[in-house]
Amino acid sequence: MRTFLFHYGPFQPIWQQPGLIQVGPRVESGPSSVSVHQPHVAAIQAALGSRGWVGAGVLIHYTDPFCIRAAALQGVAQWRGPKLLVCGDLHHGPAPIETLEAYVSQQFHDAVLLAFNPILLEEVQRRLPIPVHCCPPGFFRYPRAQRAASPIPALVHVGSLGPHHPQRRALVEALQRRGRIPFHHITTATPEQAAAVYAAHALVLNIPLNNDLNHRFFEVMAAGAPQVVFANRQLVGPLQGLAHRADLFWVDQLEALEQLVLDLLAQPSRWSGPVQPPPKLPLPQLLRQCLGPVPPIG
Repeated sequence: MRTFLFHYGPFQPIWQQPGLIQVGPRVESGPSSVSVHQPHVAAIQAALGSRGWVGAGVLIHYTDPFCIRAAALQGVAQWRGPKLLVCGDLHHGPAPIETLEAYVSQQFHDAVLLAFNPILLEEVQRRLPIPVHCCPPGFFRYPRAQRAASPIPALVHVGSLGPHHPQRRALVEALQRRGRIPFHHITTATPEQAAAVYAAHALVLNIPLNNDLNHRFFEVMAAGAPQVVFANRQLVGPLQGLAHRADLFWVDQLEALEQLVLDLLAQPSRWSGPVQPPPKLPLPQLLRQCLGPVPPIG
């Protein structure tokens, strides 16, 4: 039984696993991908049929409240097979949980997987009439990098500081202005470039916002770098194994962040050990966990 991943971005080679077909309006047709002209199950089935593939199997529907409001996948009831809705960015726009709740009531799925919001798991479970899970990073995969033998003794932050995240900009600018610690802010164009930057520095700064554990949390792990997370460790919700990893240092005040970095840089033994890669479930195991018994993929 094939698994079809519907999403709104371009084809993602790093997400590929055996038996997975990526489908979406920005995905170009290829050996493991199919382009569709609109977000509707009928369009997906027609596109699959034109390739000689039956429009049935497991459907992973990756979306978020913004996409639900702007261009929600329709006709979900027409899909022949189990349907798993993977919801990311559960903080976008007004009333995101209500947006998800209303959509699921109209377009039935068998289960929901929260991509990066474990702290919201219990609340979403109370609100939705179907099973809700959270086991990040789910089906996502991230570039690996070779850790530098002598990393740059500084804290680095990677990412844009756009208008949608003023708190992140404020923290980065405060660190730059105060100048108490060696600190670099870098913008990269690809995940591979970001992984190389992480691996080259002693410590990586991660600034999660709005209850979102975020991709960077796992990108940094995959690159083999320790990270300073500017948040309360309650962000991991019930996933306590993530809260107490030796490569994660949690802090939620500016002055405490600066002192922590100074202390860590003075004691390399606290952060120079090996970093375990992110937890990773093979696709069949992830689907069994979220959907119950699912036939083997292949």
